[in-house]
Amino acid sequence: MKLIHCSDIHLDSKMETHLSAEKALQRNTEICRTFERMVRYAQENQVSVIMISGDMFDTKRVTRKTANNVLSIIRSAEDITFLYLRGNHDECERVFSGIDLPDNLNMFSEDWRYFSFGNVVIAGIEIYESNCQSMYSSLELDPQKINIIMLHGQTSASAGSGAISLPLLRSKGIDYAAFGHKHSYEKNKLDDRGYYCYSGCLEGRGFDECGEKGFVLLETSGSGIQSKFIPFAKRTMTEISLDISSLTSGAEIQKAAEKLIENISEDNMVKLVLTGRHDMGLDPDTKYLMTELENRFFLFRIEDKSQPAINIEDYKDEVSLKGEFIRRVMADADIDDDEKNKIIQCGIQALSGEAIVL
Repeated sequence: MKLIHCSDIHLDSKMETHLSAEKALQRNTEICRTFERMVRYAQENQVSVIMISGDMFDTKRVTRKTANNVLSIIRSAEDITFLYLRGNHDECERVFSGIDLPDNLNMFSEDWRYFSFGNVVIAGIEIYESNCQSMYSSLELDPQKINIIMLHGQTSASAGSGAISLPLLRSKGIDYAAFGHKHSYEKNKLDDRGYYCYSGCLEGRGFDECGEKGFVLLETSGSGIQSKFIPFAKRTMTEISLDISSLTSGAEIQKAAEKLIENISEDNMVKLVLTGRHDMGLDPDTKYLMTELENRFFLFRIEDKSQPAINIEDYKDEVSLKGEFIRRVMADADIDDDEKNKIIQCGIQALSGEAIVL
């Protein structure tokens, strides 16, 4: 038996922090089509169940068009059972109000619901303040079965609203815990028997969601279960750093930046971060760099985290708090020269009211 574990699709996200209104609309359409492509992949690969572990939608701001599209996609895959567990962003009673739901779409509540597929059992519960303490003791699983659970929340050592207590899930006979909430793929041991896994989001929407995105393909055989992460996003969010400490001109910065990005697909969304300490006379000129590079990708952004290097010689004889600070550090025989330089750089930044960059 094959299953798909996905989560955090976040349909109808606003996404206008980095994107124009036109591109945000395009991106939302792409995310919906990625969900549709995933369902088509499931049909082509004989997947029996698709588990959606929360946050299908982003907020209450969901268009009727999006809701109808999702239900149409689910309805068209009538041979696949969809299990949809709401997350902290979902308001699906409102989203689906007045719409007949497909027969192959099943949802969860604040009590455990169990779905059996031969020797595979999938259990899920939506976590609320009312059940976050009691839900662990009410979970009942047959250790002779292959047991999968679905939850949405942040892993924790203790129980709570929005929290998943790993200690309280151990020794429950769980083979695979399909979690949602984190937007990057993560798989770890739960106990001697099973694993817990975050599938991550299907598509990255911001530069806090960099890297490969997709879903997890599960396959049961005998008494076991295997899982594999499937990269599936149309576009990837990519953040790259360029240390400009050794560069002496804007032309050198541009050349180094072009070298860094030359192998990145033009479909991607790229953020270039300038770092390091540069000569006081060097102006990174990020506006010019933007005009030269921004049309190479669907989205391109530059963040300048570089700092002008501070020449200690300019301060060491100065009659000031900065000068006294430098002289005291330089006189300390227990600190090597490299460490002295770092301490002085940070100290002068602090005394000048600047953010300290280590």
